[in-house]
Amino acid sequence: MTLFIIGTVALSVLAMVFALFLALWTYEDAKVKSDQSPLLWLLLVLFTSPIGIIVYLLAGRTKKDETAPGKYKLAMIASLVAFILSAGLFTVGIVNFVTDEGITGIASTRIGNFSSSWSTVRGGEWRFRARSANGFERRTLNLDAAQLANLHVLSDSGEGILLRMEQGNAVEVIDISGFFDQSININAFQPGRIRTTLEFNHARDVDVVISWT
Repeated sequence: MTLFIIGTVALSVLAMVFALFLALWTYEDAKVKSDQSPLLWLLLVLFTSPIGIIVYLLAGRTKKDETAPGKYKLAMIASLVAFILSAGLFTVGIVNFVTDEGITGIASTRIGNFSSSWSTVRGGEWRFRARSANGFERRTLNLDAAQLANLHVLSDSGEGILLRMEQGNAVEVIDISGFFDQSININAFQPGRIRTTLEFNHARDVDVVISWT
């Protein structure tokens, strides 16, 4: 998840930086190479790139004999390289996001009132924290046989917390209120997708870790 966020932010910021340097390069270049207003070309490239820069290169550089100043060229190239690298980081982040969370329940359903809550699935565990919780959060975990055998719950929380696991007609409901540190034996379940729900009845100081590694 972290790489996904970092990659997304980096890609967005560097895209804006590259667009800015491209517009500045166009402005300086147009002062020498174009008969039209450099400011108009700057605005066109800034708000319509890459279309704007294509139009400028094809139609705006009318003074073919003039030497281009090249100002902002290095900054433009450097920002473009950084943007391409950030695109790679963004791709890795997506793969990491899907691998770590998508297989084991990227999609979650939450209904109720929650205060200062934090929930994530990563590295073989689902961790949920909240100052207060009243309602439920549900994720679908996709567990193989080994992961199912290693299913464990650690809860150091207030009262009013149930763990509900469902697969077809099989249903298991476990009270994990207070301090709970146990492996979960669910023999009625088969490897595959298991709908897993944390249910809260006005619970406070919630800290639950469901792990399967």
